[in-house]
Amino acid sequence: MKSIGFKLWATMMALVMVVLFLLWLFQIVFLENFYTRMRIAAVKNEGTAIAGLLVDGNRTEFEDRLDAFAYNNNLSAEMLDGSGKDVYSTGPTDAGGHMPMQRNAARREVFQAALAGQEVVVPMTHPRFGNEFMLIGLPAKQSGGMYGVLLLNMPLAPVEDTALILKRQLFYITLMLLAAALLLSLLLSRSFTRPILAIKKTAEEMATGNFTSRVDLKQQDEIGRLAGTINHLGQQLAQIEQLRKDLIANISHELRTPLSIIRGYAETIRDVTGDTPAKREKQLEIIILETERLSKIVDDILNLSQFQSGFIKLNLQCFDLQQILAAVVKRYAVLSEKTGVQIIQPEAVKASVEADRERIEQVLYNLINNGLGHTPPGGKITIKAIDRAQAVRVEVVDTGTGIPAEDLPHIWDRYYKGDKTAARSSLGTGLGLAIVKSILEAHGAVYGVTSRDGAGTTFWFELSKT
Repeated sequence: MKSIGFKLWATMMALVMVVLFLLWLFQIVFLENFYTRMRIAAVKNEGTAIAGLLVDGNRTEFEDRLDAFAYNNNLSAEMLDGSGKDVYSTGPTDAGGHMPMQRNAARREVFQAALAGQEVVVPMTHPRFGNEFMLIGLPAKQSGGMYGVLLLNMPLAPVEDTALILKRQLFYITLMLLAAALLLSLLLSRSFTRPILAIKKTAEEMATGNFTSRVDLKQQDEIGRLAGTINHLGQQLAQIEQLRKDLIANISHELRTPLSIIRGYAETIRDVTGDTPAKREKQLEIIILETERLSKIVDDILNLSQFQSGFIKLNLQCFDLQQILAAVVKRYAVLSEKTGVQIIQPEAVKASVEADRERIEQVLYNLINNGLGHTPPGGKITIKAIDRAQAVRVEVVDTGTGIPAEDLPHIWDRYYKGDKTAARSSLGTGLGLAIVKSILEAHGAVYGVTSRDGAGTTFWFELSKT
């Protein structure tokens, strides 16, 4: 398999070869054609302009311009009237007074065609020396008819010598370009592949579980941003790994304790109190409570897994939010007395919202349970509904210990527990707020939290009104 470095190097070299090929093609193969066409076009334009001076009656300026034109371009020029009589000529002439290397037949043909209004160009070759010339006939028009014809005999400068010089120059240019392209393409391919290899090495180390590995790149281009993304991925994976370890520790503790209690009371019933109804009933009640606690742990893990895998479908319906809040507060009446934490609903707001009723109840349960776990006896949890223009804002406000500022960005993460030294009564799986987040995001609801360490916490979310 060919590497990216080789492909980049090969592409650069191919580009240079194409450029060199085109350079040789246009500078050597097509040089003569380009040169000839450009020279003829320039001479024709200038000759037509000079002939126009004579037609307009500016003979002195015409002669001066034609002399300079013939001298600068090393050509012979002859102005003939409509009958073929010589009006003015300049430049080299032969012994007969005509322009050199000019056959009479060709001269007559060009004269007649130009007199008919055509611009004529006829290539000619010296019969002895082989020099190439161009016989050009330009019509001199005036209002009402033709004034005459300007004949130009233009020798073509040989381009073979020029082409030979260019070939030698291009040969050395080609060698220098190939050497420079080879060096630059190697450096460029290395500058691309070296950081990619560093990113690959870091990714491989992360794949083996070393989430502390980082890519050390300072460049600010796309590869640098990719390296930054890999580093961020490593940070997230390290955090997830730590959260996973915390989850295992939390769940192990949570499962071990109720299982030990269940086993202890079951053995006590079997061996000691099985024939004593009062003690047996009390111990069975404890066993039932602990099994419910185990069931809650399993339900939390299952719910979060289903939400994150997308298997949960919301059952959207319209309902009175006030009834839900009142029912939830009523269910916590006994627990409120037992914990010494008041759960109150200060005002009633009549508002119909569209949401999954059972899931919104689950959100409220998790937020209240979170508040109970962090509010000491004598505190209170307030459930408020605030009517707004397009939505209803629900707030769960507690007077508990609050959340430290460093923990606020992570409280919605699964398995995260900010207070790792809390007593058993406040221990949990760390999934409650993650489930809240999943449910609210599935509804497309906005949500948030405000808190200060030691000053209580306010969780809030908004549901669209119907």
